Amino acid sequence: MNQTSPTARSAQQSVQRPVRALPGRGRAARSPLPVLVTVLAILGGSAIILPLVGMGTRVSWGQLPQLLGTPSAQAALWLSIRTCLIATLVCVVLGIPLALLLSRSWPGVRFARVLAILPMTMPPVVAGIALLATFGRRGVFGAYLEAWDIPIAFTTTAVVLAQVFVAMPYLVVTLEAALRSRDTLAETTARTLGAGPWRVLTQVTLPLAAPALARGTALALGRSLGEFGATIAFAGSREGVTRTMPLAIYLEKESDTATALALAVVLIGLSFIIVGATTVDWSGLVGALLTARQERDGQEVVPTSELSSNEESNGDVPSSARIASAKAPQEGIGRGQDLQVAFELPQRDVVVDLEVEAGRTTALIGPNGSGKSTVCSVVAGLLDAENGRVVLGGRVLDDPGRFVRAGRRQVALLSQEPGVFTHMSVLGNVVFALRCQGVSRAEATRRARAELAAVGAEHLASRPGGALSGGQAARVALARALATGPRLLVLDEPMAALDVTARQEMRRLVARRCAEEGLTLLLVTHDVLDLTALAEDVVVLDRGRVVEQGPTAKVLSAPRSDFVAHLTGTAVLTGVIDGDAEAPGLRLPSGQVIHGRPQGDATGGQVGEQGHRKGHDEVLHPGAPGIALVPPDAVALYRQAPHGSPRNVLTGRVTGLERSGALVSVRLELEEGQRLSAAVTAGAVAELGITEGREVCCVIKAVQVRILARRG
Repeated sequence: MNQTSPTARSAQQSVQRPVRALPGRGRAARSPLPVLVTVLAILGGSAIILPLVGMGTRVSWGQLPQLLGTPSAQAALWLSIRTCLIATLVCVVLGIPLALLLSRSWPGVRFARVLAILPMTMPPVVAGIALLATFGRRGVFGAYLEAWDIPIAFTTTAVVLAQVFVAMPYLVVTLEAALRSRDTLAETTARTLGAGPWRVLTQVTLPLAAPALARGTALALGRSLGEFGATIAFAGSREGVTRTMPLAIYLEKESDTATALALAVVLIGLSFIIVGATTVDWSGLVGALLTARQERDGQEVVPTSELSSNEESNGDVPSSARIASAKAPQEGIGRGQDLQVAFELPQRDVVVDLEVEAGRTTALIGPNGSGKSTVCSVVAGLLDAENGRVVLGGRVLDDPGRFVRAGRRQVALLSQEPGVFTHMSVLGNVVFALRCQGVSRAEATRRARAELAAVGAEHLASRPGGALSGGQAARVALARALATGPRLLVLDEPMAALDVTARQEMRRLVARRCAEEGLTLLLVTHDVLDLTALAEDVVVLDRGRVVEQGPTAKVLSAPRSDFVAHLTGTAVLTGVIDGDAEAPGLRLPSGQVIHGRPQGDATGGQVGEQGHRKGHDEVLHPGAPGIALVPPDAVALYRQAPHGSPRNVLTGRVTGLERSGALVSVRLELEEGQRLSAAVTAGAVAELGITEGREVCCVIKAVQVRILARRG
């Protein structure tokens, strides 16, 4: 037997042991550039840096204070600073509205964008000539201004005008691009909270666009500071009046090179500071300062005993006990009202007519694109109910002669995205909603804290809105919506992106708050657990039409639509009606007949009287299109056809197996391409040798099959 010495084993282990990468190198995350690209990048950087280095070698650094202290240098320096600050202020005041206008869609906007950017591309001297032809003594407007003794050309005002003309496009193009590509969710959310156009603009749109506004302002400031061609053509070069630093540098370079270089150093230094300011993450810096100040004030301190284990780990889900112990504001208990919605939107192919009783929860379900979000938008006032009517508690919100805008309907909307304002704190988000309703700041702060406490989020009050997890953001959005005192709460799948635990907590929270305040709730969901936990009634939409509605238990236990059948795991077989109400059947395309239970019979595994459909089933017409609803537990699988005379026997091919709790869900495809599913035990799968691709015999209990006329 070969034996390995300890020394050899140690050497072998050292070879096989993986070598640790040096910390911070991140080799796995690297994506190196091709060598040619790197070389070209170095050459490009050199083309920018080398001229600056070369100029630096010619500057008399020791004499810089004396050179900059001359009267001509001082006059040029302060004139440049004064005029470029004024010009930048004018650019901001005029450029922001122009950028906002150009970011919208309207006839001719593309041409307008070209005109707004044109001064960036034309030679500065041409810009100066254009200004002179317009505001000069013999210009289009200049002659009238001269008559009123308001000279423009060859004055300091001309310097400012020249700087505005060439610099404002930099601000406009930067801000307009950011506004045009922005996500408008925050603005839509603000509208549903009751914010008017001015509040939306000043407190939501511009703060969120602040980084682009800062970059554009800095670029405009830098361009104003370096303006030369338009200034000398329109304003001339009068010392102390129109001779800015670029003009002074140009004139001094022939007679006093040292002073010209000194002024150039100052100009480059100012430009570096201005451009460098655009690279700073100002929003992150402000957020950090805000958080630090609030932590210093003690707003973030929460006793450990108040936190559940989930909160201590990730802060995402509050304990149920803590939420239950928090008392919600008591105003408006039982304030829910009836909702009637009827409208037609041809462009979306949605025609809806439904009612929601006061204080009840109605779920709106259906396949994607069926019109659920359209209904929510119409109810909330984000879409016009064309040729229709929206009434809440007898108050007309929308009809051909009246339209109440979003935020003034006493309707709160929560969509899939929470829409928490990232530039505000959590407390600021809720205060914003209350301020939109005309509440004073002090009262809004008090009520906002109460609303956050009611959803178990008071410990998040000082946290920035952009630093929340999904569950936290959902709770904050709910508190903000309820703070507006709605009569109707519309939930458009706000729990879709949450994990299982967060969903459970949100369901409990929504159910408790709606019960406490007696709210009417319209819920859009694809989750059957949301239906069973929250909804008392269900409305099913399909292709923009209401195809089924009724109490939740009745709809789920005896579905009449394909969507609800699939939602509950029921297979839907299509064919033509064969038989009558006493002995209904469905003839499949293969010619085989599936027999079902008699109409009105609530036996066969249904939920007692809640599944009873007597007097509600439609008349079956032989030969008409129909469907057979087959629940998974009605299907038994065999290797071969069993003995006896079972009524419903089909042959199916196994297309997939999936674990479903303690059972295994077996997906099957029939000869004509229709699909079934069966729920069997893991032991049955092993005993029958069920694998993908194998053919099995499917025996379907007729007493559990429902035969219905097919709609649509």
